[in-house]
Amino acid sequence: MRSRLLSIDPERHVASGAPRQRIHSRVLVLVAAVVLLAAGCATPPPEPAPAPAPQPVAPPPPPVVEAPKPAPPPVPELTPAQAKAQAHKLTIEAITQLQNGDEPAAQKTLEDAFKLDPANDLAKKLTDQIKADPQKELGTVFFRYTVQRDDSLSKLAQQYLGDRYRFHILAKYNDIANPSKLAAGQVIKIPGRQPTAAARPPAATAPEPVDDEAAKAATPETSTPRSASVALMQQGAAYQKAGNLEGAYEAYREAAARDPANRDAAVQRDSTRNTLARRYERQAALAFQRQNLDDAIANWDRVLALEPNNQKAKLERERALDLRKKLAEKFGAK
Repeated sequence: MRSRLLSIDPERHVASGAPRQRIHSRVLVLVAAVVLLAAGCATPPPEPAPAPAPQPVAPPPPPVVEAPKPAPPPVPELTPAQAKAQAHKLTIEAITQLQNGDEPAAQKTLEDAFKLDPANDLAKKLTDQIKADPQKELGTVFFRYTVQRDDSLSKLAQQYLGDRYRFHILAKYNDIANPSKLAAGQVIKIPGRQPTAAARPPAATAPEPVDDEAAKAATPETSTPRSASVALMQQGAAYQKAGNLEGAYEAYREAAARDPANRDAAVQRDSTRNTLARRYERQAALAFQRQNLDDAIANWDRVLALEPNNQKAKLERERALDLRKKLAEKFGAK
């Protein structure tokens, strides 16, 4: 077979391959034409849509600027008289705070009072007590005192220290945190030596003598509390009948102290005390109207001896003192 293949006529072989080559060329041309035609007829891909135009960005709103707050109205300045009155009111408030044991608040109130009236004597007196050492101020000599039912530190300060506003340093002297809590039967220290007649001072003037025989016969000489209280009640009734309310009050007060269970004595004592206090108030008001300032102050002192917490009496007393001082400054030098 190999010999047969080798014997093929080359020219014949070439002649038979030529038509195939031409057919192949034509097919290629036709395919190329079809491809070109298809390419020409094909729909071009759509162009991408143009990007939307950027929306204009609104400028940021301007910052909100708050309107300036109106300045607070200026505080009206007080006249000297108004400042003095306000300082006095603050000083009385400080007294109440000290009586209730609130020393820090009282000190702040007194500082405010000084800003209004640097010459306020009462505020200075109270401030000095707050700062003072009671042992150095009042001394180491003292005597023991048993508190009675109607006692207060203000009353005892008036009796033994000569000034009821020294109640605070007396409280410090006895380590009493709250002066208003003084209780009957409590034993406290009173600076100084005990008076020879350690009797309680009368509420006002000494009792007027009573000629009534019942009063003389009612002098308590018995030792039992009940019998002594009954005798003092009779004495008080005799004084009251004679119009001597000061003597009646002292008798009723002593009767109640001798026998705390005697309710009648306590009722009579309180009623007589109230009547006396109202009488002294009227007398003080009349004296002030007449410019009799010494008498007015003395009567307000009597009211406060009976009612230590009477705020009206405190204010009116200071008012009378202030007026007396002004009159002395105005006319005293002439």
